[in-house]
Amino acid sequence: MQRYLMNFSTKDMPVMRSDVLIVGSGVAGLSAAWAAAKKGLSVLVAVRDEVTDSNTNKAQGGIAASFGEDDNPELHLKDTLVAGAGLSDENISRITVTEGPERIKELMENGAVFDRNADGSLALGREGCHCRNRIVHAKGDATGAEVARSLIEITRVEPLIRFVEHTYVVDLLISDGRCYGAVAIHEGQKVQLRAKAVVIATGGLGRIFCHTTNPEGATGSGAALCYRAGAEVEDMEFVQFHPTALAFPDCPNFLISEAVRGAGAILRNMKGERFMPKYHEMAELAPRDVVARCIFKEMQEAGSDHIYIDATVIGTDQCSDAGKTVPKGKKASELFPMIAETCREYGIDIDKEPVPIAPAAHYMMGGVKTDEMGRTNIKGLYAAGEAACTGLQGANRLASNSLLEGLVFGRRAALDISDRIDALGDGMGLSWSSGGLRHVADDDTKKETVKLQQLMEKDLGIRRNRDGIQEAIDVLENMQEHYAGFEAEKYDMLDLRGRIQTSLLIAKAALRREESRGAHYRSDFPEKNDKWKKHISDSISFSD
Repeated sequence: MQRYLMNFSTKDMPVMRSDVLIVGSGVAGLSAAWAAAKKGLSVLVAVRDEVTDSNTNKAQGGIAASFGEDDNPELHLKDTLVAGAGLSDENISRITVTEGPERIKELMENGAVFDRNADGSLALGREGCHCRNRIVHAKGDATGAEVARSLIEITRVEPLIRFVEHTYVVDLLISDGRCYGAVAIHEGQKVQLRAKAVVIATGGLGRIFCHTTNPEGATGSGAALCYRAGAEVEDMEFVQFHPTALAFPDCPNFLISEAVRGAGAILRNMKGERFMPKYHEMAELAPRDVVARCIFKEMQEAGSDHIYIDATVIGTDQCSDAGKTVPKGKKASELFPMIAETCREYGIDIDKEPVPIAPAAHYMMGGVKTDEMGRTNIKGLYAAGEAACTGLQGANRLASNSLLEGLVFGRRAALDISDRIDALGDGMGLSWSSGGLRHVADDDTKKETVKLQQLMEKDLGIRRNRDGIQEAIDVLENMQEHYAGFEAEKYDMLDLRGRIQTSLLIAKAALRREESRGAHYRSDFPEKNDKWKKHISDSISFSD
């Protein structure tokens, strides 16, 4: 496998130095930057596009935390473990649900504004697989945007934090099992980013599929970047499909938050029938993998590319049991103004008519394997947020645990770096180089990207089987071989190369797991098998 994706020599490259290099500007990356700066460390945040371009900024549903009088961390822990289908790490999960409320309080104390009841208490909603109302939200359905706004404002004024936008991190600099920074393309120029520690917080990978809720930059670059450097990845087969993404031709990557179902909305098939109660006792609030497969089944039976979510019942006697806590007469558009506005642009009034939806690639449970402090198997290299696999999410993420994980483990990574900073060096006496890569042929990267997305959607989507997975592996390996020995310097080619590598990691793990568990469903192995109550890891060694 090709170690480096571009020709370079660090001896001839401009250098930017910092104590900590953070790649990505979502909740995990900014939490890490904030915590590191508070410890007196200089921080460089490398952002592929602009600081506001992140999965965090698009997140609607909220942050799960046990603030309710009838709730506690143990109940939150139990729900997390159930949703994870036997693969969530109990210690990691306990850390998350215990520290999470403090991290949210810290955000509020520093300017984050979340929705409140008339008495001033936090307004808590419910989502799938939660036994209590514990979802903290902002402006109904703009929680991620508020979290991103507050963290950006906090970190922007920190003198020790520097943002470098339009910076594509291409390869990590590793020597003797330790990471000393990265090489990148910054505004068209090759640069080296030297640091004593690196935190990978690049977010998700939804863009390797045709239909996704993720923004343009969610191409799985973090997993590919770290894997090429020798880091271990884990649970790559577990890709969560959000059950309810807006389904219009050429519509934006827009999901209809699970909080809408938590408020009482129901799912209807093409005949107008509510169908979830016949599949699961929790109906519309069953675990996401269950809801997504049921929707997929109903779509297949009807020969349709969508079904409907009916929010007109919110605030009425017809709503699901989950919505009984919503005041009578309350309309969906009042609770979810951003969703209402987007649907209105497509001619749908969510208070008066159902909304067409279909499942879409949404969240990666696997990623770069880390411990409880965000450490990888490479010294000085950390990962946090969706790019990481802490063990929290297991085989199927519990709704609204993602922002929580980013808050908790972004900070934890920074604290561990602070504790170890004296033992780390930036390796300024070391040098790296890569040469001999040929200029890439004039391939149509857009065409090849669409080919890959269609392949992944067909063979590694909601339903999988051996023949389809093997077909995908064969095609992906041919694509990887086609580009072997060529240099990637432009964003579109770098994205394609990362997509190919990450897709291969997913496909090979999916082929090995001969059972159905959580988000991984094999039609040729439709049952859960205790023999597979274990993780699948992968790594590769290079002599740097």
